[in-house]
Amino acid sequence: MTIRVFLFFAAAAILLFCASCFVHSSLAYFDKDTEGVPNLLSNPGFSAYSLNPGEALLGWTVQSDGKDAKHLSVVIDGQEALQGNSSLRIDASDNTVILLSDAFQVRRYGGYYTRLKAKCSEAKGPQLTLRLVTFSETGSVFGKYKTTFKTGTGWSKGTISSGFNKPGVSFGRLQIVIPPFEKGSLWLDDAGCWEVHHFRID
Repeated sequence: MTIRVFLFFAAAAILLFCASCFVHSSLAYFDKDTEGVPNLLSNPGFSAYSLNPGEALLGWTVQSDGKDAKHLSVVIDGQEALQGNSSLRIDASDNTVILLSDAFQVRRYGGYYTRLKAKCSEAKGPQLTLRLVTFSETGSVFGKYKTTFKTGTGWSKGTISSGFNKPGVSFGRLQIVIPPFEKGSLWLDDAGCWEVHHFRID
């Protein structure tokens, strides 16, 4: 009897392991899930909206280690683009560059897919950090979802799948962190955040 019980549990454990190899999490979203879904970012392609450099990058705020970013070389580049007619170019510097998107609505039971694409003029570019930060109505941080990805001479992609936000969540922002790098330039393009799923909660 003991051997039968042991064999039963052993078989159950093997089946559970095998099933976990093939069943994907409901929070694994992909580019195809964004088809027909509006992008929540107001300027996902880093397009120029004004001839005034201080107002050109609508939808994004540029920071440097939390300080004034006027000394940085962060420009809209009309010569390099993956999507649309432009991208955002960040030239090498000794400073960390932080890009923060304008706020967009986030719902508690929404499933979100976040994406950023980047390339560098150097074969070994900086490693970028992409975050989806969620907030309460009063501005308190509710949650942070993060991914990191390396950059090189071809376009690379960082993505985040997230959902089941805390009760009281109100809005979100994308945060892109570019660490200091020694030479060359980095380009960002084709960013986005989409509500690709809505969880049915009984």
